[in-house]
Amino acid sequence: MKERMRIISILLILVITASVLFSCSAGEVSRKGSGRESGSKRDSMLPLTDEPVTLTVFAGLDSNLEGIIKDYNDNTFFQELEKRTGVHLEFVIPEIGAESDAYYSMIASDNFTDIISHNNYAYPEGLDAAIDDGYYLELTPYLNTFLKDYSTLRNRDSFTLKSTTTGSGRIAACYSLYTQKQGPWMGLQVRKDWLDELGLKVPVTFDDWENMLTLFKTRKGAYAPLCIGANGFLEYSHGLSAGFGVYEDFMQVNGKVSYGPAEEGWKEYLTLLKDWYKKGLIDHNFMINGEWQVDRAMVESGQTGAWNAMYIMMSQYEQAVPGMDVIPVSSPVKKAGDALHIRREDSIIGNPVSISAKSKHPDIAMKLLDYLYTKEGSLLANYGTENDTFTYNAGGKPQVTDKISENKKYSMGQAQAMYLLPPNRLGGLYDWTRELKAVPRQDLEAYNVWNKGDDAYILPDSLAYTREESKERSKIVADITKYRDSMTVNFITGVIDINSGWDNYISELKKMNLDRAVKITQQALDRFNREP
Repeated sequence: MKERMRIISILLILVITASVLFSCSAGEVSRKGSGRESGSKRDSMLPLTDEPVTLTVFAGLDSNLEGIIKDYNDNTFFQELEKRTGVHLEFVIPEIGAESDAYYSMIASDNFTDIISHNNYAYPEGLDAAIDDGYYLELTPYLNTFLKDYSTLRNRDSFTLKSTTTGSGRIAACYSLYTQKQGPWMGLQVRKDWLDELGLKVPVTFDDWENMLTLFKTRKGAYAPLCIGANGFLEYSHGLSAGFGVYEDFMQVNGKVSYGPAEEGWKEYLTLLKDWYKKGLIDHNFMINGEWQVDRAMVESGQTGAWNAMYIMMSQYEQAVPGMDVIPVSSPVKKAGDALHIRREDSIIGNPVSISAKSKHPDIAMKLLDYLYTKEGSLLANYGTENDTFTYNAGGKPQVTDKISENKKYSMGQAQAMYLLPPNRLGGLYDWTRELKAVPRQDLEAYNVWNKGDDAYILPDSLAYTREESKERSKIVADITKYRDSMTVNFITGVIDINSGWDNYISELKKMNLDRAVKITQQALDRFNREP
């Protein structure tokens, strides 16, 4: 397929060079059906086109909408966006869970939509390669024309600037940018009502946790006192392994990159879980669980007493089960007072949205995306329409109405996804604080609890690799990740003894060129830290 992609790329470049070349200098895209020129005033931009234009969009369905709608055109935000801009969006929405396969099929078929929204999938060799292969439009030349508002926000700080630039220094996408930093929104939770009934204090150390889980099993009859993810760790929060100073991916300590699952701390972590598994303190069928958040039914049926979940879930569990009291807890440590340097990292940048190099209306696509970084566009995306889905409070700040926070038909998450722009689906300036009106005070306490440690060991998600680095590293990472997942489960369940099998495990990782992947990651981190 790589050879086919290369041929397509060459032909595409020839076609573009000979017949289009955007028909003008950089920043002056002009094709059939092009829209109005950007103006300094936002109202002069709308609509974006004088004649009907349809853009196709590849985007996964927000999980809150599963079973409610199948097309974002049934979402109120997108309906209003079309009224304002004059642009109709035709969505290509893969089945939930099949987004990656659908994305890679799109690459293989060379039939890209005009706009591509990314979410846990990416061009195999990186965004630079997607540009070089003729699939994605390079946006760098248009930052001062069609993407002025996005460009302004990109420059708000050095972290954002570096995180939205490719390894070769180009702009390949518009990233969702948070209005302000969001702290750790996922972590460990336990049944406080059970703790009280059993006369237990909030657990701090791993020994405290073992005692608590044992009593959950023997006194409360919990089938799975602790519920963990399918791969043997707590994805997103890293809540259990953090106390051993490691997590399930590449990490850094004082600027030096390592691979967490190859460190001694990971061996200690797996040794503990193996012991807990043997004692029945972990779900014996954990390998069929979800990867990141506990199954709600297990919590509400009393089958588990400790788990990994988002902060907004605590009150929802309590509402479903009268008398249940759920609290957030910090990651366990070896000794009380030990510092934690791993947790769910702070969020300030979301997923990228790219534009096809073959789009017939690239200028319209850029203007549409840029509109979501303007004051009025981001207000529409985050809060909707005044007096319908939001009003202004006494301080002049928008806040959602009961149509969002107290909807009788939908949960707040569902209502937001139904009436507003679902997060990370079309870029834009994202105000995550919109959800706080409906979040009980006790749920908000989770931020304070999970924020007691720092995220110093976490690598930035947005590290940029060159095309060559990305091509080499992605193959290595795919191999070692698959091996890590299988061996983690084998070590926990005792299928392979961790003491006798650990050295061979490390040896196999090295045969898969782990050291080379660490070196490439180190190069990317060094560049990231070096750049202003």
